[in-house]
Amino acid sequence: MNILGIDPGTRNLGFSVIKLENSKISLVDAGIIKMKKEDLQFQVPQMAEGLGELFSTHSIDQVAMEDIFFAHNPQTVLKLAQMRGAIMLKILQEFGQFAEYTPLQIKQAITGNGKAQKEQVAFMVKRLLGIKKDIKPLDITDAMAVAITHSQRIRIKS
Repeated sequence: MNILGIDPGTRNLGFSVIKLENSKISLVDAGIIKMKKEDLQFQVPQMAEGLGELFSTHSIDQVAMEDIFFAHNPQTVLKLAQMRGAIMLKILQEFGQFAEYTPLQIKQAITGNGKAQKEQVAFMVKRLLGIKKDIKPLDITDAMAVAITHSQRIRIKS
């Protein structure tokens, strides 16, 4: 089973495709869909095109996305919420459903600490997937963490 993990953003959308086979996970692909510094109305089609390419490149069975996080700037939250809505529509059109996990749930699943720093999550993700090299930006390891969290939930339900 291939799981697509998404870390939504308005500048970088992190993605990761992991394979879950016999209760073991392995990395298939990971990266970012980078959007230009433009108004949201121009970024949404860029994101949709990038996701469309991702959907056609990989055989994806399930999708999981990080839920919105708290931010001090209301404009940032609003813009991210609008982008998430567009991402959700694209996913629903392609797959019909997806799972969502809060940052707290993801950090808890990956590190055992819901208040872990991004760097701690990145360290554990690399360890769980057997990756030795640095991964930048952290949007990518965040997307990996989303996919891994979903794989853990699937194994628990099985």
